[in-house]
Amino acid sequence: MDSFCGKLLTSLLILPFTAGNYRRRLKGSWYYDCMISSRVLFLIVLAIMIVFTASKNVQTHTEIRLGFVLILLSLLMIFAVIGFSILGCLVHKHGYQYIVAARRNASTPKLQVLFLWMFGLGSVFYCAFFVGKQIECSENTTSGYLWYILLYFNVILILCLISQMVALTYFSPYELTQTHLVDFTMSMLLVANVCMYVYGTLMGDTSLYIIYIYPDSDLANCLEQNSTISLLLEKAKPILKPNFTEFCLMSCTILLEIWSPTRVQVPNEETPYVAISDIQDSERSPLLPNVTEIEHRPFRNRGRRTACQMITLVFSIPTGLGFIVCYIVMAMGLGNMENMRYVSEIYEQAVKVIAVLAIFIGFFCLVQYCTPDSSSKGLKSREYVYLLSAFGLFMSHISKGIGGDVSSERYSYLLLITSVIGIFEDYLQVVFLLYANRCKKSDPQSNIDLLESVLIILMISNFIFWLNDTFLLSEFPITRILEHDDIPPETLSIVYNVLLPMSVFFRFFSFLEYYATFGKFNA
Repeated sequence: MDSFCGKLLTSLLILPFTAGNYRRRLKGSWYYDCMISSRVLFLIVLAIMIVFTASKNVQTHTEIRLGFVLILLSLLMIFAVIGFSILGCLVHKHGYQYIVAARRNASTPKLQVLFLWMFGLGSVFYCAFFVGKQIECSENTTSGYLWYILLYFNVILILCLISQMVALTYFSPYELTQTHLVDFTMSMLLVANVCMYVYGTLMGDTSLYIIYIYPDSDLANCLEQNSTISLLLEKAKPILKPNFTEFCLMSCTILLEIWSPTRVQVPNEETPYVAISDIQDSERSPLLPNVTEIEHRPFRNRGRRTACQMITLVFSIPTGLGFIVCYIVMAMGLGNMENMRYVSEIYEQAVKVIAVLAIFIGFFCLVQYCTPDSSSKGLKSREYVYLLSAFGLFMSHISKGIGGDVSSERYSYLLLITSVIGIFEDYLQVVFLLYANRCKKSDPQSNIDLLESVLIILMISNFIFWLNDTFLLSEFPITRILEHDDIPPETLSIVYNVLLPMSVFFRFFSFLEYYATFGKFNA
């Protein structure tokens, strides 16, 4: 996609959602391996699972949130089963060598598989008993859609457990190669197991929870009735239910031994981007460059670069300070508090929309003026710490969205919109920053004024949000939007005592990293 339209399409629809190492196959096609974007998307999915499930006692729209969680888990399991089915067909057609890299040098695969089947069969039997009870109650009562979603979910879970046991037994003696299909299948299965473990831990006893949300219904009476299947389920629960947690953890252990999401390798049919571009650049570069031109080119556009940077600063700083002023007014208790919260939410939405537009422009600049500097880089330790802080920020946005959903205030719908925009903006920001750090200017002597302006906007916006979260939102409870009776005190304590410090760290770390990235491209 060397045309302008092709680069625009890549920067808007492809790169933000597939960002990672840039590779080229021997056939000539290029692709991104999703190494960065997949990890950020995993954090968003996990954050949704945790917050939606943990907010089960918030009565407003509880069925919608839990139903969404069950549907999302079902889709993850279905995609994993489809992937394993395709892998099985390929192995049957081409042999093990098609997806197997080497045999594992370990003495424990058979013992691991034995425990995997033990825990897996226990989980299957428990799910089967629960499905039997659901069918019994569904025939005699009128239930809500959450009950039927839960029924279909448990049936899919049984099929996924059996498929997973067979597939992991089949591939446990080997180390798998990292092809698109293998990476997709293993990623889906790993995400599904982690999310299932989190969901099972937070949800607790499903039957008791159904009775809690439908206290005087025929469904609750059916679940409390001492029928044969109820007695069987009650007797088997202390023995079989813990097997599900053990199965998820054992499955993740085997998965990470036969396939590593952190190992980045270049298969035989692929060629690193840098290896090719370096060869092409060396062939085109003259042996004796024009020294005079190289010395004087940076001075030609220095005035324009300084003007662009000053204009961006003049635009960004007053805009950010206006947001700070709104919270200072609320902290001092000036004016009508409800009106000020309404204005602050509108202002925050505007700032985030500007940041989203700037990030898309930044992606276009990376596609137009830059090239990836490596095709085999994994994430650094400090980048994983950055992702951990982003994970806390995602959960904070989702909690704020739930607060807007259950609130009866005039600005409540704005909270929901702001949280959605915030999740999307922070996702783009994380992906953009990690990918930009893996790029370099195609022409070392060129000036990328537009990209530098984007980096300044993001740097200033993160600094402004850091100031607001650190000195106003943390210290003045009156500025906290979620402070109302519809949210349990325990949830508020987690949001403001655990997630808010993680958000503060994310903002400050982003400010420092964008400043460092700006310095790299400004050199």
